[in-house]
Amino acid sequence: MKDIMISFPTKVMIGDGMLKNLGEQAGSLGKKAFVLYDPFLKGSATLQAILDDLKANGVSYTEFDDVVPNPRNTTIDRGAGICAQEKCDVVIGIGGGSAIDSAKAIALVMTNGGTCWEYTERQNEYVHRPEKPALPLIVIPTTAGTGTEATPCSVINNPSLKRKCTIINPAIYPTVSLIDPALMTSIPPLSTALTGIDTFAHAFEAYISKNSNDWTDTIALRSIELFARSIRAAVKDGSDIEARYDMALACMLGGWSIAQAGVTLPHALGQPLSAFTDAPHGGTLAACLVQIIEWTLPYGEEKFAKVAEIFDPSLVGKSKAEQAAALPGLLHKLYKDIGVDVSFGGYGLKEEEIPAFVDLAYTAFKQDIDGHPKPTSREDVEQLVHQCM
Repeated sequence: MKDIMISFPTKVMIGDGMLKNLGEQAGSLGKKAFVLYDPFLKGSATLQAILDDLKANGVSYTEFDDVVPNPRNTTIDRGAGICAQEKCDVVIGIGGGSAIDSAKAIALVMTNGGTCWEYTERQNEYVHRPEKPALPLIVIPTTAGTGTEATPCSVINNPSLKRKCTIINPAIYPTVSLIDPALMTSIPPLSTALTGIDTFAHAFEAYISKNSNDWTDTIALRSIELFARSIRAAVKDGSDIEARYDMALACMLGGWSIAQAGVTLPHALGQPLSAFTDAPHGGTLAACLVQIIEWTLPYGEEKFAKVAEIFDPSLVGKSKAEQAAALPGLLHKLYKDIGVDVSFGGYGLKEEEIPAFVDLAYTAFKQDIDGHPKPTSREDVEQLVHQCM
């Protein structure tokens, strides 16, 4: 038996049309909002409706749209400076994981000072631990992938150091997460597929993690069920609101599960790839997930078998070993169905960068390696990276 301790302070509001609640929620938290959003929203009817809603509820605002995939530490710090200069008292992050992670880091720096990079987790280096809660934070995801709307994490890229590290602290749980699947209907098929794999990876890694428990297993398995049921439909027809709802809920549940159990080896390899190549996070996970599952067996066999059953109910009744061994093939088929064909080398990683890549995995993501069900050495990591090229 394991002790179970659950902490989840975020108010989650999910449903078609849920965006209409933003102004009321913001008005209950502050008077001036720092509205950070993905650039694709600039000039859109959606953004104008958001800003009008804030005004109608007595909330003034400052806009900030300098957001790129794999958010930069320098950009986040610049945003925090503007937020402070404008005396904003609530932060609103709208967009994909990069926008929301940026908003989370800005909300933290606003109350605790310093730079965002100081708060990231790095082995054997000084980490600034926040002493104060972050500013009130509302997040509105426009993709179903990162799950950051339900985690105490913010992933930050430092291009000058070629490093990508994560703030992990309860202070950056969102205050409110407004999840509206109607905002996700325009995501292109490939982006839907890659962010979907990110959702699956969160739930799967939380499920197999050595830090999992009965609570996280239940949440993670429900996320996997929703993903398996709806990812193909969401990729095929982005306007399928039921599929989008399933994926949005799966994403939030996946984030919730890693908030409690953490992630494992796929994230320890996927995150450094983004640091070296600026590859999209979902793609970096897709490029190594199957190889890691094959390498991990027979460790975690019972849980791998359960996941395989979800993807292919015809496996029910077969031995656990047969079921687990089928999982890599099932994922290969899924990748083909949703148009995913990625590799570390395809994203631009060079052979000569692999030693530094492994160093980064052990500096910034050692906790993920330690959570994996199979003991993992540096040599194992290096060999896996070669397999993913």
